[in-house]
Amino acid sequence: PGLVLGLVLLAGTLGLPRWAQSAEPAAAAQAASAPPTHRPLRENRAPAPPEPTEPQIFTGYADAPAFGVVPRKAQLALYPCSQCHKVLPLNPRPRKLVNAPHNASLAHGNGRFWCLDCHQGNDRDVLHTIGGAKVDFDQSYLLCGQCHSARQRDWFYGGHGKRVAGWQGERELYACTHCHDPHNPLIAPRQPGKAPPVRAGLQPMVRVQEARPLPWQKTSEGSRHAPATQP
Repeated sequence: PGLVLGLVLLAGTLGLPRWAQSAEPAAAAQAASAPPTHRPLRENRAPAPPEPTEPQIFTGYADAPAFGVVPRKAQLALYPCSQCHKVLPLNPRPRKLVNAPHNASLAHGNGRFWCLDCHQGNDRDVLHTIGGAKVDFDQSYLLCGQCHSARQRDWFYGGHGKRVAGWQGERELYACTHCHDPHNPLIAPRQPGKAPPVRAGLQPMVRVQEARPLPWQKTSEGSRHAPATQP
Protein backbone atom coordinates (compact mmCIF):
# COMPACT_ATOMS: atom_id res chain seq x y z
CA PRO A 1 0.00 0.00 0.00
CA GLY A 2 2.82 2.44 0.74
CA LEU A 3 4.35 1.82 -2.65
CA VAL A 4 1.05 2.44 -4.41
CA LEU A 5 0.50 5.71 -2.52
CA GLY A 6 3.98 6.92 -3.41
CA LEU A 7 3.43 6.18 -7.10
CA VAL A 8 0.11 8.09 -7.07
CA LEU A 9 1.72 11.16 -5.49
CA LEU A 10 4.61 11.01 -7.94
CA ALA A 11 2.24 10.77 -10.89
CA GLY A 12 0.27 13.75 -9.63
CA THR A 13 3.42 15.82 -9.25
CA LEU A 14 4.73 14.91 -12.67
CA GLY A 15 1.33 15.73 -14.21
CA LEU A 16 1.49 19.41 -13.12
CA PRO A 17 3.07 21.93 -15.50
CA ARG A 18 6.44 23.36 -14.56
CA TRP A 19 5.09 26.92 -14.01
CA ALA A 20 2.59 25.55 -11.45
CA GLN A 21 5.28 23.55 -9.65
CA SER A 22 7.52 26.61 -9.40
CA ALA A 23 4.67 29.00 -8.45
CA GLU A 24 3.50 27.06 -5.44
CA PRO A 25 6.60 27.68 -3.26
CA ALA A 26 6.74 31.36 -4.34
CA ALA A 27 3.07 31.92 -3.42
CA ALA A 28 3.54 30.24 -0.07
CA ALA A 29 6.55 32.40 0.69
CA GLN A 30 4.74 35.59 -0.33
CA ALA A 31 1.73 34.74 1.85
CA ALA A 32 4.01 34.12 4.81
CA SER A 33 5.77 37.48 4.42
CA ALA A 34 2.60 39.57 3.69
CA PRO A 35 1.55 41.99 6.48
CA PRO A 36 -1.70 41.27 8.31
CA THR A 37 -4.87 42.76 6.84
CA HIS A 38 -5.78 44.53 10.09
CA ARG A 39 -4.03 46.16 13.00
CA PRO A 40 -4.43 44.98 16.55
CA LEU A 41 -6.82 47.13 18.54
CA ARG A 42 -4.05 48.38 20.84
CA GLU A 43 -2.32 49.97 17.82
CA ASN A 44 -5.36 51.99 16.73
CA ARG A 45 -4.90 55.72 17.21
CA ALA A 46 -7.65 58.11 18.19
CA PRO A 47 -8.58 60.57 15.40
CA ALA A 48 -7.15 64.03 15.70
CA PRO A 49 -9.56 66.60 17.18
CA PRO A 50 -11.22 68.90 14.61
CA GLU A 51 -10.09 72.44 14.11
CA PRO A 52 -12.04 74.90 16.29
CA THR A 53 -14.83 76.73 14.44
CA GLU A 54 -17.29 79.45 15.26
CA PRO A 55 -20.89 78.25 15.88
CA GLN A 56 -23.34 79.04 13.11
CA ILE A 57 -26.15 81.45 14.02
CA PHE A 58 -29.00 81.58 11.52
CA THR A 59 -30.15 85.08 10.60
CA GLY A 60 -31.70 84.44 7.18
CA TYR A 61 -30.82 83.59 3.60
CA ALA A 62 -28.30 85.88 1.93
CA ASP A 63 -29.94 85.63 -1.52
CA ALA A 64 -33.53 86.13 -0.30
CA PRO A 65 -35.22 89.40 -1.36
CA ALA A 66 -35.00 92.19 1.21
CA PHE A 67 -38.08 92.56 3.41
CA GLY A 68 -39.48 94.12 6.54
CA VAL A 69 -41.80 92.53 9.10
CA VAL A 70 -45.06 94.04 10.30
CA PRO A 71 -44.75 94.78 14.05
CA ARG A 72 -47.17 92.90 16.27
CA LYS A 73 -46.30 93.67 19.89
CA ALA A 74 -48.75 96.58 19.98
CA GLN A 75 -51.58 94.12 19.23
CA LEU A 76 -50.81 91.80 22.18
CA ALA A 77 -53.26 92.39 25.02
CA LEU A 78 -50.96 91.06 27.76
CA TYR A 79 -47.72 92.62 26.52
CA PRO A 80 -45.34 93.53 28.04
CA CYS A 81 -45.26 90.28 29.98
CA SER A 82 -43.07 91.82 32.67
CA GLN A 83 -45.97 93.88 34.00
CA CYS A 84 -47.09 90.76 35.86
CA HIS A 85 -44.04 88.51 35.88
CA LYS A 86 -41.73 91.09 37.40
CA VAL A 87 -43.44 90.49 40.75
CA LEU A 88 -43.78 86.72 40.36
CA PRO A 89 -40.92 84.36 41.32
CA LEU A 90 -39.59 82.14 38.54
CA ASN A 91 -40.82 78.54 38.75
CA PRO A 92 -39.57 76.52 35.76
CA ARG A 93 -41.42 73.32 36.73
CA PRO A 94 -44.21 72.35 34.29
CA ARG A 95 -47.43 72.50 36.28
CA LYS A 96 -51.08 73.50 36.18
CA LEU A 97 -51.36 77.27 36.12
CA VAL A 98 -53.94 78.46 38.65
CA ASN A 99 -55.46 81.95 38.38
CA ALA A 100 -53.36 82.74 35.31
CA PRO A 101 -54.46 84.12 31.92
CA HIS A 102 -52.42 81.43 30.14
CA ASN A 103 -53.24 77.81 29.42
CA ALA A 104 -50.67 75.34 30.69
CA SER A 105 -51.78 72.72 28.16
CA LEU A 106 -50.42 73.69 24.74
CA ALA A 107 -51.90 72.19 21.60
CA HIS A 108 -48.65 73.08 19.88
CA GLY A 109 -46.46 69.96 19.83
CA ASN A 110 -48.92 67.67 21.64
CA GLY A 111 -47.28 68.04 25.02
CA ARG A 112 -43.70 68.44 23.79
CA PHE A 113 -43.39 72.07 24.89
CA TRP A 114 -43.64 74.07 28.07
CA CYS A 115 -43.87 77.86 28.32
CA LEU A 116 -40.18 78.41 29.06
CA ASP A 117 -39.12 76.41 26.01
CA CYS A 118 -39.88 79.54 24.00
CA HIS A 119 -40.24 82.35 26.56
CA GLN A 120 -37.18 83.73 28.32
CA GLY A 121 -37.45 82.90 32.02
CA ASN A 122 -35.52 85.87 33.36
CA ASP A 123 -36.86 88.34 30.79
CA ARG A 124 -40.44 87.56 29.81
CA ASP A 125 -40.58 90.42 27.30
CA VAL A 126 -38.46 88.40 24.81
CA LEU A 127 -38.35 84.90 23.39
CA HIS A 128 -35.29 82.68 23.11
CA THR A 129 -33.82 80.16 20.68
CA ILE A 130 -32.66 76.63 21.46
CA GLY A 131 -29.18 78.02 21.98
CA GLY A 132 -30.43 80.63 24.46
CA ALA A 133 -30.17 83.69 22.20
CA LYS A 134 -32.84 86.32 22.81
CA VAL A 135 -35.45 86.88 20.09
CA ASP A 136 -37.78 89.86 19.91
CA PHE A 137 -41.51 89.14 19.66
CA ASP A 138 -41.58 90.90 16.29
CA GLN A 139 -38.93 88.44 15.02
CA SER A 140 -40.80 85.31 16.03
CA TYR A 141 -40.05 83.76 12.62
CA LEU A 142 -36.49 83.11 13.84
CA LEU A 143 -37.91 81.03 16.68
CA CYS A 144 -40.53 79.19 14.60
CA GLY A 145 -37.99 78.26 11.93
CA GLN A 146 -35.97 76.13 14.34
CA CYS A 147 -38.58 73.37 13.93
CA HIS A 148 -40.37 74.51 10.76
CA SER A 149 -37.31 75.22 8.62
CA ALA A 150 -38.98 74.30 5.31
CA ARG A 151 -41.92 76.65 5.92
CA GLN A 152 -39.52 79.34 7.10
CA ARG A 153 -37.49 79.07 3.89
CA ASP A 154 -40.66 79.40 1.81
CA TRP A 155 -41.65 82.41 3.92
CA PHE A 156 -38.32 84.11 3.27
CA TYR A 157 -38.65 83.68 -0.51
CA GLY A 158 -42.38 84.46 -0.72
CA GLY A 159 -43.83 80.99 -1.21
CA HIS A 160 -45.58 80.95 2.18
CA GLY A 161 -47.38 83.63 4.15
CA LYS A 162 -48.69 87.03 3.14
CA ARG A 163 -47.31 90.47 2.41
CA VAL A 164 -48.73 93.95 2.73
CA ALA A 165 -50.14 95.58 -0.44
CA GLY A 166 -50.03 92.38 -2.45
CA TRP A 167 -47.09 92.35 -4.86
CA GLN A 168 -46.66 96.12 -5.07
CA GLY A 169 -44.38 98.48 -3.18
CA GLU A 170 -41.74 97.49 -0.70
CA ARG A 171 -41.72 93.91 0.53
CA GLU A 172 -43.30 93.95 4.00
CA LEU A 173 -44.27 90.55 5.37
CA TYR A 174 -46.64 89.37 8.05
CA ALA A 175 -44.90 87.26 10.68
CA CYS A 176 -45.82 83.66 11.48
CA THR A 177 -47.86 84.67 14.51
CA HIS A 178 -50.09 86.98 12.48
CA CYS A 179 -51.79 83.92 11.01
CA HIS A 180 -50.90 81.14 13.48
CA ASP A 181 -51.57 81.19 17.20
CA PRO A 182 -48.20 80.06 18.63
CA HIS A 183 -50.00 78.14 21.39
CA ASN A 184 -52.36 76.43 18.93
CA PRO A 185 -50.97 76.97 15.42
CA LEU A 186 -53.39 74.73 13.54
CA ILE A 187 -55.79 76.90 11.56
CA ALA A 188 -59.33 75.67 12.12
CA PRO A 189 -61.52 75.10 9.04
CA ARG A 190 -63.96 77.87 8.26
CA GLN A 191 -67.35 77.82 6.62
CA PRO A 192 -67.39 79.24 3.09
CA GLY A 193 -69.05 82.59 2.55
CA LYS A 194 -72.52 82.95 1.10
CA ALA A 195 -72.98 83.07 -2.63
CA PRO A 196 -73.34 86.57 -4.07
CA PRO A 197 -76.93 87.75 -4.60
CA VAL A 198 -78.56 87.44 -8.02
CA ARG A 199 -79.34 90.67 -9.79
CA ALA A 200 -83.03 91.46 -10.21
CA GLY A 201 -84.48 89.98 -13.39
CA LEU A 202 -82.00 87.07 -13.58
CA GLN A 203 -82.42 83.48 -12.49
CA PRO A 204 -79.84 81.58 -10.42
CA MET A 205 -77.59 79.36 -12.49
CA VAL A 206 -78.43 75.65 -12.39
CA ARG A 207 -75.59 73.35 -11.44
CA VAL A 208 -74.53 70.99 -14.22
CA GLN A 209 -74.80 67.98 -11.96
CA GLU A 210 -78.43 68.83 -11.25
CA ALA A 211 -79.32 69.41 -14.90
CA ARG A 212 -77.87 66.22 -16.40
CA PRO A 213 -75.18 63.64 -15.62
CA LEU A 214 -71.69 64.26 -16.86
CA PRO A 215 -70.43 62.09 -19.77
CA TRP A 216 -68.40 59.85 -17.48
CA GLN A 217 -71.16 59.35 -14.92
CA LYS A 218 -73.58 56.42 -14.95
CA THR A 219 -77.30 56.93 -15.18
CA SER A 220 -79.91 55.02 -13.20
CA GLU A 221 -80.07 52.41 -15.99
CA GLY A 222 -76.40 51.61 -15.47
CA SER A 223 -75.19 52.82 -18.86
CA ARG A 224 -72.94 55.77 -19.37
CA HIS A 225 -74.63 58.98 -20.36
CA ALA A 226 -73.91 60.20 -23.85
CA PRO A 227 -72.59 63.77 -24.05
CA ALA A 228 -75.23 66.29 -24.89
CA THR A 229 -75.01 68.03 -28.24
CA GLN A 230 -74.92 71.75 -28.50
CA PRO A 231 -78.11 73.27 -30.02
